[in-house]
Amino acid sequence: MSSEVISEYTVAHAKAKSLYARYERKQEFQHQTHFCPGCGHGIVHKMLARAIDELGIQNRTILTGPVGCGVFTYNYFDVGNISAAHGRAPAVATGVKRSRPESIVISYQGDGDLAAIGSAEILHAANRGENITAIFINNAVYSMTGGQAAPTTLLGQTTTTTPNGRQAATEGYPLHICELLATLEAPVYIERVGLGDNKQIAQAFRAIHRAVDNQVRGLGFSLVEVLSPCPTIWKMTPVDAQHWVREVMEKTFPLGVFQNRTQVVDSRRVR
Repeated sequence: MSSEVISEYTVAHAKAKSLYARYERKQEFQHQTHFCPGCGHGIVHKMLARAIDELGIQNRTILTGPVGCGVFTYNYFDVGNISAAHGRAPAVATGVKRSRPESIVISYQGDGDLAAIGSAEILHAANRGENITAIFINNAVYSMTGGQAAPTTLLGQTTTTTPNGRQAATEGYPLHICELLATLEAPVYIERVGLGDNKQIAQAFRAIHRAVDNQVRGLGFSLVEVLSPCPTIWKMTPVDAQHWVREVMEKTFPLGVFQNRTQVVDSRRVR
């Protein structure tokens, strides 16, 4: 094919500009992330980066990432990055946003981080209505540390610390973060999405885009919970893990919008 013919084509899809061209965490395989095959983190990274690009906020964005599989955001996102202590990303994000209100501040956390040791931080950040965006990855288990039970582990689910399955009498019930935060008066937008199939992934992108855009518009606190597959720790193939999200996790964590005050808040804003 001649160069003249090639020049007629335009790029319809490419890596987001807010992701680094090369990932230098490891010397080898700098074209790919460190996430396991089928992991949802890579999918969410692409969606969040695309939202940042489309909103034109790359130079204003600051990500706060704590402990867990999502800790290496600073290796992938070509934006401002701050590492937080375990569970403290919302507290750090609050400080950053208040000191640099022109910035777009996003906390990126897993369920073992946000729903366990960080439960107080996310609860009070939401209750204060901080103008930040929280991305909450829920795979129902502590993945990075070997597969221990998390606050979101399902009843009957086997983990290294619940070898006979989670029991309500001894480990309590799965914690529903969206439902819990939706009881508060301050949050403007809370939605739970999944990565169980392509249709769900498309909806997940719309939710993440909206949650970030809410902050751009100065509306207040937004959180998107993402039901994410973890094939390695669940001991499943990537395809089976995706089915498990859709067919099993959703029974405990139904998808949907749990709070949406964006139009009301927007109409009352002082412009």
